[in-house]
Parts: sequence; structure tokens; C-alpha cells
Amino acid sequence: MTIWFDQLQRSYIDLTMDRPRLNKNTFMVISLTFASLLGFPVVAPALPAVRDALNISTENIGWVMAAYSAPGIIFIPLVGLIADRIGKKQVLLPSLFLFAFSGAACIFATKQETLFFLRFLQGIGASALSTINVSMAADFFKGRERIKIMSYIGATQNIGSGLLPMVGGALAAIMWFYPFATSLLALPVGIYMIFKMDKLQPNSNVIKSDTLGFLKHAWSKLNNRIVIELVFMTGGFIFIGFGAFITYLPLFLNDTFNSPAIVIGIILGSRAIMGVLVASQLSGLAFYFSYRTLICFAFLILALGLAIIPFVRNQWMLVFTAMCYGGSFGILRPSLQYLLLDYAPEDLRSTFASAINFGLRVSQTISPVFAGLLMIFSSYKQLYILAATLALLMALYALTAVSLRKIKKK
Repeated sequence: MTIWFDQLQRSYIDLTMDRPRLNKNTFMVISLTFASLLGFPVVAPALPAVRDALNISTENIGWVMAAYSAPGIIFIPLVGLIADRIGKKQVLLPSLFLFAFSGAACIFATKQETLFFLRFLQGIGASALSTINVSMAADFFKGRERIKIMSYIGATQNIGSGLLPMVGGALAAIMWFYPFATSLLALPVGIYMIFKMDKLQPNSNVIKSDTLGFLKHAWSKLNNRIVIELVFMTGGFIFIGFGAFITYLPLFLNDTFNSPAIVIGIILGSRAIMGVLVASQLSGLAFYFSYRTLICFAFLILALGLAIIPFVRNQWMLVFTAMCYGGSFGILRPSLQYLLLDYAPEDLRSTFASAINFGLRVSQTISPVFAGLLMIFSSYKQLYILAATLALLMALYALTAVSLRKIKKK
């Protein structure tokens, strides 16, 4: 017993001694992560109100989300490459201000086409936020500090994803367009970074290489099975959760239970409880369990949460679904990001971060549209049974993924 206790004590000390330092770098990574959330979670509870105010059909309401995520398909890869080539600060600051102002301009939209266009512009600005924050974490932190900061990022995403739907639901109850104005909160983050963010210079080899040589170098590192698998698992999780949970659960609640916006926000926001709990303990979980075990388990929990939706008889039962989504998110997002960045060459961290966010944006773009098309021919029941089935298939895929073995850097 004494030997076991001593081993446990040494493990705890080992896990806690490498916590990230609470300094300006930690603050910038966390605040930038929070700012990147001001385009999705805060808007989701407002979708029923937006649908009614602008006379958008249920089949097309997903474009409010898809228009925001679509530009990332083109701009996220460019952002990563340019940031590695010329520097992160030069790319990040203009993107922050574009994100803030175009998002706030949505309050003036009087028809769906205008709203979709402004969301598209906001999505261009957002392309840098969720890419550079992750690569900055890899630049500033090493070893176990890195997985810890990734867990902080995951916890921040869950806190924001929990609080912002409540805020968005409350604001939408007053006026449909108020949730879009929250993007202005990104402005103080940008102003702070103007004065505090160091210019992270590109690797000397990157500076010396010509553009074509740099692109060939980047492609040679990205074009391998490990990267493709990690991007695919990220995209698979987002495809399942973003269409079925983020976009259409508010509509399911409104159409099935006549839930008001504030209740929708509370239910969606409850995912943060489990998400923060799991993400904050990720470095400890990763010490005792393999990433294969954690990721497979996360997909199974997601499948369970989605499978019960067609059979609930009370709106508050969906808090369980939200908890399942939050818990799976708390494992999957930071784990997959950490594994990819741990494999990434030092001179291509932004490029690798953009690769995983590219998969995320593709899924965020097509999943609401796919779910909307499915709703034309079927019902909410078929939508959620299909989503649960896909999550189960992703769990099976994780069992055989080469990328979830111990990775050796190349």
C-alpha cells in the first residue's frame, strides 16, 4: 500500500510541476480562444428568432452558420501558410478587427442575403483566430506544459460554449440581432495584442527558402497518413456535432417543446459543466489512459447522447445530451490538436494548425446544409439516429487509427 501511495504521489507531482506559467502568453492564447467562439455558440440559440425575423426557411437557416464557416475552407490553409511565412502577428491583428466589425454589422441586416454576406466576411476574419491561437500555444509552451495549455484551451472552449449560448438566448429574447453584436468583444483583445504580442519571427529556414520551395516543404510534411487521420477525426466529430447538436437542436427544442430562446441557451450551455471538468483533467487522463482509449470513449459517449434525443419526453432531458457532447468535446478537440502539433515540424506549426482547422471548417460548412437537406425528406428522429450511428462508426475508426499510436516526429 505504501509503495502504491508513493507512486501515486510521484505521479501527481510529475503532472502538476509542468503547468503553464500564468503570464501574458497564457492570457493571449486563452483570450484569443474565447474571442474565436463569438461567431458560433452565442448565435445558435438565436436561430429560431433569426428565422422568424428575416423569414428564412427551416431548410435554409443552416446557412447562417455555413456562411460563416465556408470561407475557412479557402482562408484557413492560407492563414497557416502565410503566418509561418511572414509572422503570426501580421496576420492575426487585421483578422481580429475584420471579425469584430463584420460580425457586429449583422445587426443591420434586413434580409437573409445581407446576413449571409456579412457572416461570410466575419468567417474570413475568424479563419486566423482559431488557427494562430493553437500554434501560439505550441510556440510558447513545451513538453507537458503544452498538453496542459491545450487542456486550458479546451476548457475555455467549453466555458465559452456553455456561457455564450445562455447569453445569446437572453439577448435574442430581447431582439434577434443582439447576439451578433458580441463579436465587438474581440476588439479589446486585438488592442491588447497590438502592444503586448511579440513578433514571432518565422524559422530561419523558412525565411531563406523561396515561396515554391516552402510550399513543397509544407506539402511533403502534410501529405501523410497521420495528419490525414487526425484531420479526419476532427472533421468527423464536428460534422456530427455541429449539424445535429449546435444547429438543429435549438430548432428541435423550439418545434417540439416550444422552448423559448433563454431555455434553449440554458440547455445548450449546460454542456460546459462536463466539458470544463473533462478538459481541465485531460493531462491527468492522458497520463493514465492512451489517446486511442480516450478518443474512442469520447465518440461512444457522443453517440449515446445523440441516440436518446428522438425519445425524450421533456426538454430538460436534453441536458444529458448536452453533457455528453461537452464531455466528448473536452477530450476530442484538445487531444487531436495536441497530437497533430506534437507531430508538426517547428517551422510549420501554424500550417499544421490550419490543417486541422481546415477539416473543422469543411465540416462546419457542410453539416448544417446536409442536415437541412435531410430534414426535407425525413424528420428530427432520422437526423439524430443517423448522427448517433456516425459517432459509433467514428469510435470504431479510432480503434484502428495509426495516428493514435505513439507518434515519432519526422
